[in-house]
Amino acid sequence: MFKKLMIACLMLTMFATFAHAFEASRDLYIMWDGKLTDNDFTAQEFASWTKTTVYASEKSPTGYYVTFRFHGPNETRVRVAGEWYYSEEIYSSQHSAAKIHPNDWYNGCIIHTDDVFPIRPFNDMELNIATGYWAYTIPLASGTYCYQFLVGGTASDPVDDMTSGKLMSDPQNLPAERELGIETYSQVLVPYHPVKQSLSPNYTFHQYPRTDGRIGTLIFETVPSASLSFDNGIGVYLPYGYDRNRAEPYPILYISHGSAGFESNWMSQGMLPNISDNLIAEGLMAPMIVVSPNMRHANGDWFDLANVDRMGMPLPPAVERPGISGNFYTYLMGELIPYMESNYNVTKDPARRAYAGLSRGGRLTFAMFAANPTAFGYYYMMSSANDSQISANYDLTRPELKLPTMAFGVGIFDRALFSSIHPTQQAFSRNNIIFTTKYTKGAHRWHVWRELYVDLCTRVLWK
Repeated sequence: MFKKLMIACLMLTMFATFAHAFEASRDLYIMWDGKLTDNDFTAQEFASWTKTTVYASEKSPTGYYVTFRFHGPNETRVRVAGEWYYSEEIYSSQHSAAKIHPNDWYNGCIIHTDDVFPIRPFNDMELNIATGYWAYTIPLASGTYCYQFLVGGTASDPVDDMTSGKLMSDPQNLPAERELGIETYSQVLVPYHPVKQSLSPNYTFHQYPRTDGRIGTLIFETVPSASLSFDNGIGVYLPYGYDRNRAEPYPILYISHGSAGFESNWMSQGMLPNISDNLIAEGLMAPMIVVSPNMRHANGDWFDLANVDRMGMPLPPAVERPGISGNFYTYLMGELIPYMESNYNVTKDPARRAYAGLSRGGRLTFAMFAANPTAFGYYYMMSSANDSQISANYDLTRPELKLPTMAFGVGIFDRALFSSIHPTQQAFSRNNIIFTTKYTKGAHRWHVWRELYVDLCTRVLWK
């Protein structure tokens, strides 16, 4: 099985490297099979297994265990890390969290860590010399967790020293990505136990893959760009039953990742395809096309809209922020949108276009709104927007700013709530710009953004 996986991955990588576009697999995460329990195998059988496994157990405080595995017989050390610090509401704020390890989880915990390093726990894995596989088992509560391996280092290195090895995704559970190695996180989906997790949130809503065949298509491709001077990667979600000849063009959402992301983040870590499939099938949102463009140069610098003047016009390069290229506006309006309209059956009506983004992508969403408010009918800012200088930097009295639908989404323990979201809300209120807000329990993490994506699709868009 492992050999077949590696061959498939190699073929996928070759196709991604040389082809303009390719359809990505949708089966790119590990989850419980709905049956496996710790009564179904012996310790000897379990030690011979080679893939990350989710199984049910009455011994687990959450009802489930996850055993992570990595093949590295010649490695000196392998560690695993993931987004699985927990807390309780009473111990949580924008600047603090209980940082409860999964081994110490109890009913009533929520997923939450603040932004003080380490933001996720690293744990040493144990090598099975007979098989060459490293393994580590922990109980996990419900949700999709992004995890990665830290391969290499010595026993004397601090367990969370990320410079002492190579961070990488699970080779046997590769994420959705345009090119092999872009994503350094894999995903594992853990169920909700209605009894053992009764006092904790169910973080799995709308994330399970559909079994009735009503599954959309995930495509990665590159868009030629003169303004960026290279072909830029995008991820495209097409709804189930997409018809390129449909009389009514599809509405379209452009959605941005955060400062450390890529075009594949929403499609892999964000579980966007699964969530979209379920919301459409359940009649909770209209079928739409979603595009997530890459927002970074190869050296890591962002190419976003940078600053705009008080009338919303992009500033010339001489006054832009360091590390920022202000040509994204040209790329989006002059290249990406025309490309989507030429190659897909998407609407050309700005009222049926939406822009959203998380973290730095949320700031970009605000900048797009300030620069060209009528280019999109909807703007949704997640976990960031602007800052306390918004009134001084932007003219928010312009009447066209009142035309699109405006919305925010943020975790109540996110530092950006008061540093970015709140100042923007205040400025909007002073200028009679109507907006709505979704607050959720969490900080600056993917379990929050998945919930906000559901809010965007079910409450805000296409109303």
